[in-house]
This record gives sequence, C-alpha cells and structure tokens, in this order.
Amino acid sequence: MLDIPVVPTPHFSISLLAEPPDAVRVSLSGEFDMSVGDALADALRAAAHRPGVTRVVVDLEDTMLIDSHAIAGLVAGYDAATSAGRGFAVVNGRGLVQQVLDVTGLSEVLCGRS
Repeated sequence: MLDIPVVPTPHFSISLLAEPPDAVRVSLSGEFDMSVGDALADALRAAAHRPGVTRVVVDLEDTMLIDSHAIAGLVAGYDAATSAGRGFAVVNGRGLVQQVLDVTGLSEVLCGRS
C-alpha cells in the first residue's frame, strides 16, 4: 500500500495500490458525484506524480455511479499523467458507468477502445 491515504466516506472510497514494478492502481468504489470530484482529481494527480510511476490504472470495477464532476476528475488525472509522460488507463467500467464513458466519448481515450 502506498503512503497516500485512503479517502473513505459513506458513499465512496479511493484506494491507491502499487503494482510493481512501475504502476499505481487507483481503485474507486461507490458513487462519484459532484461532492467528490475534487478528491478524485487530487488523488489521480498525486498518483500520476509519484516518483518511479510510469502508468496509472483507474479500476472502476466497484464504481456504481459517475457524473460530470467525476468525469472531470478522470480527465484531470489523464491530463496530469500525460503531461508527466506517464500512461493512464481506465479499466473495468460496467453498466451505467461504462455507458457514461461511452456516451461522452471518453472510453476511446481513457479505456483504449476504438
């Protein structure tokens, strides 16, 4: 586990785990709405700027909801990673969460889909 704290609330959590040798997996759990967009962006920026990290993987497997604020947080993380010369990928989106990524066109950029 990295020294970045887990951010828990009643409706969401953000966990950062090192994936040797050079990746950080950011696991999102719960609902990501306007109340947590900034926390998500901050966590993803921090992950992107960790020394020795070459890629950030955002795992949405346990994510039930994302709104425009969460999308903005994902884009901020993507921008931070790419600006730092690091890879960024969103994985395991399901149901409504994946539909939001698809409708916004972000699944092509963030999920590597064409």
